[in-house]
Amino acid sequence: MTADWLINYNHGFISRGLIGTFLINSFNHQESMLDFLSFLLIAIYILIFYFITKIFNQSKQNFISLILIFSPATFLFNIYDSQGSFRKEILGILALVILASNIKDKKSYKIYLSGVIYTIAIFSHSVNLFFLTTLIFILFYKIESKNLSHYLFFIGPTFLNILFYFIFSNSEQDLYRKRNLMCEDLENFGLSNLCGYGSFEFLVWDFNAAYLITQNIIINENRNSSYFYIFLFLLSMIPFLFDKVFFKKFQYYFFIGISFIPLFLIGYDWGRWIYIVLICFLVVYLISEKDLINNNILFIFLFYPFVFRIEHCCKPLVHFQENFVLNNLEYLLSIFMSILQN
Repeated sequence: MTADWLINYNHGFISRGLIGTFLINSFNHQESMLDFLSFLLIAIYILIFYFITKIFNQSKQNFISLILIFSPATFLFNIYDSQGSFRKEILGILALVILASNIKDKKSYKIYLSGVIYTIAIFSHSVNLFFLTTLIFILFYKIESKNLSHYLFFIGPTFLNILFYFIFSNSEQDLYRKRNLMCEDLENFGLSNLCGYGSFEFLVWDFNAAYLITQNIIINENRNSSYFYIFLFLLSMIPFLFDKVFFKKFQYYFFIGISFIPLFLIGYDWGRWIYIVLICFLVVYLISEKDLINNNILFIFLFYPFVFRIEHCCKPLVHFQENFVLNNLEYLLSIFMSILQN
């Protein structure tokens, strides 16, 4: 995912450019820049897991909490499909878990820190804008902040990001020009192999183009996989159904869920979008009142982390093959064993 992190503003404002602007202008050598980026991304993941642990420990949890953390739609998603990991939504996730960890502490500095990271996130990738509803929900219903500045610290950058998009909106020709100039900069770093595919190709799509391309894929090219992603989303929601309190708070999850609908319409990385939605649901669940689950039903979930996987994009495995669950289990075990051996 290195290419996406190196998109920058050096040749004019463009979506996804903030982090890349810092990297390109702070380093003179390929090795030092890539080393720093690697350490940065690993540090972000470590901080996410730290704050998730803090959130888990500060409230009463049940077995469903553990199932949701180790769901194929949340943190196992990154392992089952490595191409869905190390993407810029980890910045939005970090902002979210920092804010959620403040439920008990209610310290202003954590709110402002979350706001700063959220600002960096949305100017680094527009996907992070969709964390706003969950952030505001936590701030209003869980932290119960009455301080207007707390809300403006999130809403203000969101407004500026949208405003900049319309002010600096580019023609297709200009988008191609900026992309090609960025590719020339990467060539000077000896990283020309990062251009020509992936994130740099998507830079030349505006929202209208992204919408039309996505709808064409859904309607004409791959309708069955679209239905299957809906099935995978419903499968991801099953653990919630075993908690009676979830139904009492359903309106909160529904409000957060529908705020992501535009994301599904303008981009076909549906697996990633499901992952982001479920991360938001997970965080809200961890900090909310929950039911104590009957131990007699716990065995139902023992194999839940292995019964499905969500691919980040395009062509999911529509038919469950023979020994599918066993293959998933063996795959996860091999991954964790390789980590221990290293």
